[in-house]
Amino acid sequence: MKYFYWGFTDSGKGYTNRLAKVNGKVLANFFNYQIIKIYTTVNINEKDWFDFTQTKKIIHDNNGLKTVSRVENRIYKYYNYQTSPSTITKVGFFKVLRKKKWQKGVYKDAINITREQKLKYIDYDKYKNTTIYYNMAKDHVIESDVNSVNVFRDMKYSFDELKSKINMYMDDVDLANSNLLHYFEPLKEILQNKNSVNIIPYKTNLLDSFISKLDGFYNFNLNIEFNQDLFEVYEKDKERIWKWLDYYLVQQNFLIDKFKTENIPYVYFNLDEDEYTDLFVGWDDLRSRDCTHRKYSWEKAEEDEKWKYNKVVDIAKEYMSVRNPKPLELR
Repeated sequence: MKYFYWGFTDSGKGYTNRLAKVNGKVLANFFNYQIIKIYTTVNINEKDWFDFTQTKKIIHDNNGLKTVSRVENRIYKYYNYQTSPSTITKVGFFKVLRKKKWQKGVYKDAINITREQKLKYIDYDKYKNTTIYYNMAKDHVIESDVNSVNVFRDMKYSFDELKSKINMYMDDVDLANSNLLHYFEPLKEILQNKNSVNIIPYKTNLLDSFISKLDGFYNFNLNIEFNQDLFEVYEKDKERIWKWLDYYLVQQNFLIDKFKTENIPYVYFNLDEDEYTDLFVGWDDLRSRDCTHRKYSWEKAEEDEKWKYNKVVDIAKEYMSVRNPKPLELR
């Protein structure tokens, strides 16, 4: 079976990524500017850690579709997900997990590369085997300010070529996720295949879902309220927050309507109650089904930040009283 996980923001993609890796499955993450295929060979699997060999292949558009790859050996330690940034707490992923590498806001092994150098090193034939080129294909953005320029094009500009090669790229993939909707047209025939399982995840514990979404208010949506303070917006105009939360429900409804129109078979997956091992047949589950939940960041909140969690809960409850949302299967 080939699984397609149609989770949008904050809908369990991180969990399925981990699930595929610990089971030695081929994972494909579809992003706007690249498709990253990850091959994992698990050498040792203990309760709290595992040793693996991982190959990453990055498919990108550089005057036509190109592929670069890297192999690495790692020891992976299970950890509970911690996020950055967070509405509720300043304690984030980088502070907790990478404090040894991070000093004064700069990675120890970071180097400064000029814009001109980056434009020089996108020459695939000359530099495809270099770490510089690989990192640019992985990250795709030259600079992170308003003047940023993408090193490579959005993959949508190579969809004609991708359609002709999609079976080759997808032949060995066990699980695909991330921004699948961006690639709907090139993937459509595969999605309709009887051996493809299109999974639509949803929550029945809507309060938990909306608390988690609001924790990501700062950066979850680049087009709506990006880089805004939740509490300031709430005091100024609550309706902005209600519309922001509405967006995630509308996304799901749009996807279902599209599947029905295109005759794409799909199954629901209840993130609160269903068993992953019932869906992913023959796969071993992770140690804890909530290991990628954002709550582990909230638990590490400083004393002077704990009021934020209570306020976010109140906002989520108010939204539910105003909008009266329903779990996906009941809409």
